Amino acid sequence: GFTFPSWLGANQKVMFLKDGEYKKGIMEFDMDEHKWRFSHRRRNGVELWGVYLPDFSRDFQKFIDDGSIVPGWHTKSHFLKAGHASHVSAATLICQIAPGSAEKGLCSSHPDHKIWRDSYKEEMDGLLSQECFDIISEEEYQALLRASGNHAIPSMCVFTIKRDSEGKPCRAKSRIVVLGNKDPREWTKADCFAPVVSLPTVRLLTALAVQHRSVLKQGDCKLAFVQATLPDSEGTIVKPPAGCPVSGPNTYWKLKKSLYGLRRAPRHWYDLISKLLVSPEIGLQRCKNDPCVFFGTLLPGKPPFYMVLYVDDFVYFSSDRDVEQYFETALSNKIKVDFMGEAEFFLGLKFDWIRGDDGHVDCRISQEAYANSVVEEMGLSNANTSPLMTPFRSGFPVDTIPAVDMSDADRAPLIAKMQSWLGMINWLTQGTRLDLATIFSLLASHTKMPSPGHLDAVKHVGRYLKSTADLGLLFTSRRNQALESYIYFPLNESVPLPNGSTAPELTGFCDANWGPQDASLPSSSTPSRQVSINETRSICGHILFMGGSPIFWKTHKESRISRSSCESEVKATDECTKSIQMFRNVLGDLGLINLQDATTIYNDNRGAVDWSNTTSTKGMRHVNIRENCVREAIHIFNEVAVAHIAGASNPADIFTK
Repeated sequence: GFTFPSWLGANQKVMFLKDGEYKKGIMEFDMDEHKWRFSHRRRNGVELWGVYLPDFSRDFQKFIDDGSIVPGWHTKSHFLKAGHASHVSAATLICQIAPGSAEKGLCSSHPDHKIWRDSYKEEMDGLLSQECFDIISEEEYQALLRASGNHAIPSMCVFTIKRDSEGKPCRAKSRIVVLGNKDPREWTKADCFAPVVSLPTVRLLTALAVQHRSVLKQGDCKLAFVQATLPDSEGTIVKPPAGCPVSGPNTYWKLKKSLYGLRRAPRHWYDLISKLLVSPEIGLQRCKNDPCVFFGTLLPGKPPFYMVLYVDDFVYFSSDRDVEQYFETALSNKIKVDFMGEAEFFLGLKFDWIRGDDGHVDCRISQEAYANSVVEEMGLSNANTSPLMTPFRSGFPVDTIPAVDMSDADRAPLIAKMQSWLGMINWLTQGTRLDLATIFSLLASHTKMPSPGHLDAVKHVGRYLKSTADLGLLFTSRRNQALESYIYFPLNESVPLPNGSTAPELTGFCDANWGPQDASLPSSSTPSRQVSINETRSICGHILFMGGSPIFWKTHKESRISRSSCESEVKATDECTKSIQMFRNVLGDLGLINLQDATTIYNDNRGAVDWSNTTSTKGMRHVNIRENCVREAIHIFNEVAVAHIAGASNPADIFTK
């Protein structure tokens, strides 16, 4: 008569604490003994050792709470110390929907109130340990109100169920948030802005680490927004969340430090962490062209150190472990931070690291759990799939889907679904799924006036996603033989730098179609139809590789119709040049590129290549001035060099069909 959590089943992956270390294994139920047991096995399934857990059926919650068993497989550094879990586990939650308020979640009638009380206590203990606020009485608040005229800002507790890379609940998290929209003070965008790192920069750092045969490490600054001290000019009074068990009735919080939800909290945190990172005790430099990239030589005679920052999460590496340890110690002396070992899950990306016996390092980045959640959100969990599917429906180009005359009321649900589903697909496109870039770009242009046919096209993408949810990107320190075989000649995976070292080479590929999405010759039986102006605009795309690994891609439809395939290819080359210039700026700051050498862009249109490399205007006088930036980048600044590649070998071709 015991009720087990939904995650627990036969062959469930868990971490088991033995002799002060976590061991990976599975849970299995012995039908003869009627007992649960933990089994630690080799990769081939042979058991190394196992142990019976006679009281597990009754006391499984205790095993979870004291950290003896942790659901899922993680690196052991995810835990602060052996025998003590670093957070409140969500593995045993009965209700998989987080409560909407502190009053509801902490109420004894809620089935998970004990877990949410522990989670709330964890949050409050953190705030109190940082001396975030002073609790004041109603009389003290009224005195401050008369002196400043600033009313108390309400707050709330946001409960969240954190999930691991497989989509399973792993942490019950509480966050006390100020309703910053109730702040009567006026702030400009410049007052509140705080930069965050972009996904292309994360992929750039991954490619750089792999080329150095290193692994990205991950860290998390605890209670980040509570670290910064509020200036006297920003004194704030906060009303505690309703139902708060710590603050009594008719009490308020006088903030001494910033708090989540305040409009300037992100800016205060970024200013604090950036000052700490560039301080003499740590010794990093901030990249001029990407303010969330930090680098530097921390130990004389040792390799450089690199890190990227996303609010309070960061990844970093150096090819020398002593440098990494120096950084970890120096930062820990400044603020409270968890170092979690190898990067496993960062910004929604799952990292799988493989070290070869020959010293080479491979890294696979994927978003399988999120892809499956998108499929589930679209109601396609039971849809038929095929490994031969593509994102496009054969014979049904997106641009030819007919418009349907509908009332605003009938079209509103279509718009809502299109925007929601495409928004989720966009996150996959930005992260790892470059194969979805073109179909997303085409469908996104119809979100304002969609028809049922457009929604069917999105559902087809969902079915394709279900068939290919485990696809991702591979970064390797080995030569990219597949890329080289398609291009028919070897790429320089590293180039010499002025200081005598080497760095991975940056290479671009661009392509464009000309005219409609479906440019095949119609058969005699194909009925004639009127072609829209938008349908005849060309699709342009490009992709950048660093050391043989993809770090950036983009696809878009041109804003004005090209008069020839040459012109459309020139526009694609122009967009690729802009992306190259962006990465050259960052790599130049990091000292990872020789700015005296041009970066090669490959294009499969001989006319566009010749036009870029000459100054002739014959037949192309109508080309816009902006496209001439390609020539300027070649002839004046020596930033890029455009070369020809066979169309069948151009990897950017995927973005134009």
